Amino acid sequence: MVLLDLPSIGSQVVRKAPASYTKIVVKGMTRAEMILKVVMAPHEPLVVFVDNYIKLLTDCNTETFQKILDMKGLKRSEQSNMLELFRQRLPTPPSGPEGSSSLSLLAPTPEQESSRIRKLEKLIKKRL
Repeated sequence: MVLLDLPSIGSQVVRKAPASYTKIVVKGMTRAEMILKVVMAPHEPLVVFVDNYIKLLTDCNTETFQKILDMKGLKRSEQSNMLELFRQRLPTPPSGPEGSSSLSLLAPTPEQESSRIRKLEKLIKKRL
């Protein structure tokens, strides 16, 4: 919300931010949320992690995937297997009955999700 109000901070005239600005902020924050979801997701099984990445980040490429793996703190030896799998799966994202069964494994339970959020909050508090 602060980012959306940024254009009018310090202004005596209270007005809504331009639609183009709002669209850019929402798009950027949505992408940031998707990146956080991928980074916080468990990286095993590898296929599920790669499929989750492809599903959540639509403009995915090898360079971005490498950055995500770096953010997760994975060793280069672990990353090489994942990169190879990513390159195999990128041209043909999962679809049909096989893909839907693996995609159903992507959704964490509410307990897992809240646990991950708590861990992230603790990490942020430690850094502040």
